[in-house]
Amino acid sequence: MAKFRIRLKVQGLDLEVDGERQDLPSITRAVQQQLTSLVIPGEVITDGHKQLGDGSSNGSGAAQEEENKKKRSVRRSPRGGGDGAPAVAIEFRHDPAKYGNPVQGWGVTEKCIWLLYVIKGITGTEEVSGPALAATFNQYFKPAGKIHPPHVTRDLAKLKVQNPAPIGEDKGNYYLTDEGDKQAQQLIQVALNPAK
Repeated sequence: MAKFRIRLKVQGLDLEVDGERQDLPSITRAVQQQLTSLVIPGEVITDGHKQLGDGSSNGSGAAQEEENKKKRSVRRSPRGGGDGAPAVAIEFRHDPAKYGNPVQGWGVTEKCIWLLYVIKGITGTEEVSGPALAATFNQYFKPAGKIHPPHVTRDLAKLKVQNPAPIGEDKGNYYLTDEGDKQAQQLIQVALNPAK
C-alpha cells in the first residue's frame, strides 16, 4: 500500500493526515465536510438546504451534490439479514442412526425440512431463521451439498403458501407444521434406507 501525507494550513488551522492510500476517499470527504462547515453557516448545514441570499455557491456545490448523491443511492440491506452479521450455526450432536444423513440429491427444501426436524428432535428448538438453517447445514452436512441463505429464504417462502403447507413462518423464523413433520419422517426413511 502506498502511504501519503496531507498538510493543509488555513490561517491558524493546521491539518495533518497520515493514512493508507485506500483511506484517501473517505479522508478527503471528511476533510471536505470539515472545511465546508467553516465556510457555510451552521444552520445551512444542519437544515440540509442551501439558503444563501446572494446566489453565490460559496464552495458548497460539491458538498450539496455529495449529499444529493447519498440520497439517490440508498444502500439496502439484503432481505432476511437482520444486522448484517453472519448467521451462527445451531450447535447440536447429530444422531445419524436415528435421523440418517441428508442425501446429496435433495433440493434446498428437502434439506431444510429434514434439518428442522432434526434440530427440533435433538435440541427442542422449533423455530430457526433461514440464514441459521443454511449455516447449520453447511457446518455439519456440507458434503451433501452447500446451501445458500438467500435460496433457503426464497424456497421456504414458496413452501409456506402451499396447501397443506409443510413450513410456517413467524417473524423470519421457520417451523414445521404437521405436514412438514410427515415429510421430514419420509425423508428420514429415505436417508436411513437409501435405494441401492
